[in-house]
Amino acid sequence: MKLHTIDVKDRILNVARELFIANGYNGTSIRDIAAASDTNLAHIKYYFQSKYSLFEIIFEEAFDILVERIFSIVQSDMPFFDLVEAWINAYYEILPEYPQIPIFIINEVNHNPEQLTEMIKKRIPQQIFNQLSNRLEEEHRKGIIKETTAIDFGLNVVSLCVFPFICGKLIIKVADISSEEYLALLEQHKEFVIRFILDALKP
Repeated sequence: MKLHTIDVKDRILNVARELFIANGYNGTSIRDIAAASDTNLAHIKYYFQSKYSLFEIIFEEAFDILVERIFSIVQSDMPFFDLVEAWINAYYEILPEYPQIPIFIINEVNHNPEQLTEMIKKRIPQQIFNQLSNRLEEEHRKGIIKETTAIDFGLNVVSLCVFPFICGKLIIKVADISSEEYLALLEQHKEFVIRFILDALKP
């Protein structure tokens, strides 16, 4: 019975993850998830209470993967420009696989910013910002970069890397291209973002 319970719960999670990625949060219904996972609405309500709670679990799994990757990069002692390039690469590697990250963040900013703030604070401790700030000051003292605050630098990197994924579906429709073509375009755009950020840092 216990094995069956685990199997049902995992099936729901795996199917929901695929449907959210393919159709987005609003384009996926509880009935879609139940049908695709060969379960029923009662199963989903029992294990996850609601579609939103299920989406939240899937988001947190994906967000933790992104945060852990970023932390390992920011805390490394690699040359600073290599660090910046690795940070940018991380977004372009992880977000195509976990597009629910920007979707969830935008939804929470609009509907539940307090909960989102607490969730981020739990995962991104203040010492990470302090460490990044210290590294920026150190590189500035060496003459490698111009004076730059951690908040300005972080906002530039995050906005340039995340926005193309937030608006991906819109751009695909407006440009009348396939998802595969858009991902190929993003791979080229990533190189532009790297050059843009590095050029902006150089004295």
